[in-house]
Amino acid sequence: MFSGKTTQLIATVNSFRSEGKTVFVFKPKLDTRYADKSVVSHDKNEVDAYSVEKSIEILDYHLNADVIAIDEVQFFDERLVEVVETLANAGKTVVTAGLDMDYLGRPFGAIPMLLTIADEVKKLNSVCTFCSGRARFSHRISQDNGIVVLGEKDKYVPLCRSCYNELKDK
Repeated sequence: MFSGKTTQLIATVNSFRSEGKTVFVFKPKLDTRYADKSVVSHDKNEVDAYSVEKSIEILDYHLNADVIAIDEVQFFDERLVEVVETLANAGKTVVTAGLDMDYLGRPFGAIPMLLTIADEVKKLNSVCTFCSGRARFSHRISQDNGIVVLGEKDKYVPLCRSCYNELKDK
């Protein structure tokens, strides 16, 4: 978290649009932190988006798009991999953003399979809250127990591997 994934996605969307490409943006319906019909970064940049319940719904919109952008892919169902492959095989450019690990440091949602079929992968890191090192882990500071708990700095802090390992068992 806090590595700039959504900011990068928005910049990529805007870049494709400046080239005259038609871009459709999607987000999971459960992500209502900032807006229902927009993808919004922590620094409040935003782009209009379709909010969908299931990944298969993305296929209902794709025909007129050159580019499909999908935010928070870790919150989608496992069929997202099939959807992304279908879109890519139809000649669409597909850009996704999401967390590769949950707060327990385990692979998150469809991300492992998306990584295997991706033509290109960019991993972004944040800054560790405690030592200022490269943060790859999202450490939950709230008492919520579910794997999917939406939140920001009120629920998570970014940590490097060393600080994460030191705190995870406490």
